[in-house]
Amino acid sequence: MDKPIASLSAGLLARKPVPVLSDGDAVAAQLARTARATKDKAAFTLRLDAERRLRLRLAAAVTGRSAQQLVTEAIDTMLADMAELEPLARRIAAIEGQETI
Repeated sequence: MDKPIASLSAGLLARKPVPVLSDGDAVAAQLARTARATKDKAAFTLRLDAERRLRLRLAAAVTGRSAQQLVTEAIDTMLADMAELEPLARRIAAIEGQETI
């Protein structure tokens, strides 16, 4: 005798509890996923007009440092001045600590 085939319906599926995220938390979660997807360093293209490129090259020659070092230092200075980034960075660190890979 054949057994009846059970049908799978949405009511039979177990639901995983999902925490409610604020907009800031959702952004932090997305950034955390992006950060995990990249390696220690990521390359990107920076397009400069001729005048900025010339001045950057001159600054590199005068200081004996690479253009990358100068740009990285400038970015670090700008980011350090943006106080609103620290809470977001802490959220991302917390999210990364909660999620398993």
